[in-house]
Amino acid sequence: MIFDSFTDYNDCEPAGVELPKTPVNEATLNELGLNSNSSNKEIMYELARKGLRDKGIVNYDNKNIYFERTKQELDILDDLGFTDYILLNWDILNYCHEHNIPTGAGRGSAAGSLVLFLLGVTNIDPIPHDLFFERFVSKSRAKKVLDKDGKEFLVGSLLPDVDSDISYEKRQQVIKYIEEVHKGKTAKILTFNTFSSKLCIREATKYFDGSKEDEAGRVSDMIPKIHGKVFSLSKAEEESEKFSDWVKGHKKTFENALKIEGLTKNSGVHPSGIAICSTDIEDVVPLQKTKDGDLVTAYDMNDVADLMVKFDILGLRTLTIAHKTCQKIGLELEEVDENDSYIYDTLQNFKHPVGLFQISADTNFRVCQDVKPRTIDELSDVVALARPGALQFLDEYINQKYRPTELNLQEDLDEILSWSKNVILYQEQLMQIAHKVFGLTLDEAETLRRIVGKKKADEMPKWREKIYNAGFEKGLEDRICDFYWSALEASADYSFNKSHSFAYANLAAKTVYLKYKHPKEFFLSVLESAEFEPEPLKTINSVNEELSDFGIKLLPPSLFKSEINFKIEGSDIRYGLNSIKGISLKSLQSLIDFRGLEFNNKYEVFSAAKQCGINISVLAALIQAGTMDDKTENRSRLVLEAQAFNLLTDREKRNFVKIGERFGFDILNSISEVVKKSVLGDDNKPIISEKRFGTFKRNFSKYREIYNKNKTHEKFTNWWYENSLLGYSYSHTLNDCFEADYGRLETLKESCLLSSTDKFKTVCQVKDFFTRISTNGNKYMMMEVSDNTASTKLLLMDNQREDKLSNFLASNKLKKEDIIIINATKSDGGTSFVDTIKVVDTKILMKTRDIKK
Repeated sequence: MIFDSFTDYNDCEPAGVELPKTPVNEATLNELGLNSNSSNKEIMYELARKGLRDKGIVNYDNKNIYFERTKQELDILDDLGFTDYILLNWDILNYCHEHNIPTGAGRGSAAGSLVLFLLGVTNIDPIPHDLFFERFVSKSRAKKVLDKDGKEFLVGSLLPDVDSDISYEKRQQVIKYIEEVHKGKTAKILTFNTFSSKLCIREATKYFDGSKEDEAGRVSDMIPKIHGKVFSLSKAEEESEKFSDWVKGHKKTFENALKIEGLTKNSGVHPSGIAICSTDIEDVVPLQKTKDGDLVTAYDMNDVADLMVKFDILGLRTLTIAHKTCQKIGLELEEVDENDSYIYDTLQNFKHPVGLFQISADTNFRVCQDVKPRTIDELSDVVALARPGALQFLDEYINQKYRPTELNLQEDLDEILSWSKNVILYQEQLMQIAHKVFGLTLDEAETLRRIVGKKKADEMPKWREKIYNAGFEKGLEDRICDFYWSALEASADYSFNKSHSFAYANLAAKTVYLKYKHPKEFFLSVLESAEFEPEPLKTINSVNEELSDFGIKLLPPSLFKSEINFKIEGSDIRYGLNSIKGISLKSLQSLIDFRGLEFNNKYEVFSAAKQCGINISVLAALIQAGTMDDKTENRSRLVLEAQAFNLLTDREKRNFVKIGERFGFDILNSISEVVKKSVLGDDNKPIISEKRFGTFKRNFSKYREIYNKNKTHEKFTNWWYENSLLGYSYSHTLNDCFEADYGRLETLKESCLLSSTDKFKTVCQVKDFFTRISTNGNKYMMMEVSDNTASTKLLLMDNQREDKLSNFLASNKLKKEDIIIINATKSDGGTSFVDTIKVVDTKILMKTRDIKK
């Protein structure tokens, strides 16, 4: 049953999940020595055996360890009824492999399964890295239920999760395959976004108290969060004295905020979730359609999991970048050794994060710089540390790395803690301690970890007693039991899945290798993939900021040298025409046709553009981006000429082309002279009559106004247009544009080399900003700025001596893209403190609607 909007629907709900069957083609069955009558169990067992042979494990010295682990996992999966689920995942990933669709090494706890590694679902061998199958599948968690007819179902929410990363640009192809194989049985999955405590109190404060944004933000900031988790309103009132005091004076506002907390704000579609049902999906859940016509469940992920199988197939942009790079250099990603010392030598002086997996975001970048990983294990630790809860242990981790101390708690315990510099980062460590130190099975250890992690108060006392009894039987001191139980409770909010962390570190390491060994090909791949980013021009700017350090230039777009996409040109990279802002997909074929023509004068350029279907706004963008610099030294004037030519009738254009040489093919001078002298056309009538000229002038005036405004800052106009249309500027720097008026200016890249407390003066563009009130009551503004050489953050704030921010805001209204001149003081953390700030009045008009503004 399909609904156009959400509808309650409770019919036909089964007691649990019946797994859909996996189609296995005849060729695969023959290769495995099986036939169409073979069971899924036989298929999975033979696929595992094939994996042992193909990966050369049968020749390992410790092959028996692999054989035993493989048999153990296969038996557990079969016993729990998960065979069909594993084969469903194998089928999807096998399709990717057969069609050269890049896949990740693994995601989540699935990387702890040897069987999934043998089947090619993951690409991480769990045995050398102490990754546990029990973290992926727990016998104690898996449950089966019977319906009223005695038919057996699995409890879907307790199925293991196999999450897969695939190439971003190929995700739709994989989704289409799933829909074809399981026709009528699949849908995307609905998500509900709810009102958080911070949002509720902010909006309630503005509505009921009439507070302004700054004050509402200050109240919202009173709500604490621990390890990235925001407190509920009720808990915040209990735990935060400051918030509790505020509530006493605003009880009505607080009560109203409580009423909407947790309510559904809006719905959406899960970015990677796919539901697959064993029968027609419309018979099991209500469905609705997205605006694009895709089917989506009217239940969210949690409810869907109780009714059918859900898959998480995430399109990973970095995976696309890595494989594009490998294709260019003739290498397979799997051939890159994540243990290569070159990778970790490079990370000792890590300055260029763009395009790298998991270590490019600000926090992750800083953690990697501080840790300076020397091995894949330490890089995995970086991934685990760079999270809200674990960040508190960064200094402790670094101190232990460079100044190691012995814990001397217990031999096995000390060894397990040494994995991550005596900081318990991983859930697997908690499991290993329970197993090796206290003698619990790994399945029991996983059960214990979940109970403590979810703070199940009714079960924790029983397990605490079990740990202390086990410690007593092992002859352990109470301090060891105390240490472990305290660690269990404390790490519940921040301990991370090592299988996931290690799998992601694997790809991170390989992207480092590719970037620094093959920078041209890597950066080209990043630029080619920028179109998939939410802000493509921001990605292009970030790449440009790093290129000079690799001896590479981003050459400007040229109508006759550029291809549609970015390309390598000698030692450099040439900008692609389709990445110019304002050039739509519809314009691309027109550009291709246009590029194949030769032009003797500007009129031919204007006429050919029209004939090829390139409208005036696209032509103007091409000119202002510098793609026709061989035709002019003054882009603004050439744009004005193109706009004037576009306003002419076909008859007028024909006649102006005929007399073009007489006036140097300058349409503006031509029109002026033709009107002044009443020049006749080929039909013995004035080319432009006075009445017609009046109409022309009215339509032309808006373009003239833009030109008159912009021509006074021709150098800056070019910078602005290039930056707005391309994401970077190649003809001028901001310093070039403003040093004549403001004296010596440092670039942001130069400022990065300054020492703490050094003063500097610079010009930059505001990319983003926000204002807040600090815990001590001072107002501050954080700005993200760029000047095409680097991007950084600036802090402007009030303090006890001077209200710098308040004084600035009293006479200025800062906006994104504003150009500012600042004097600042360098700080240790990378963010510089603004001493003085001036907004430069340099508004460039790009469109006619800008005139009214």
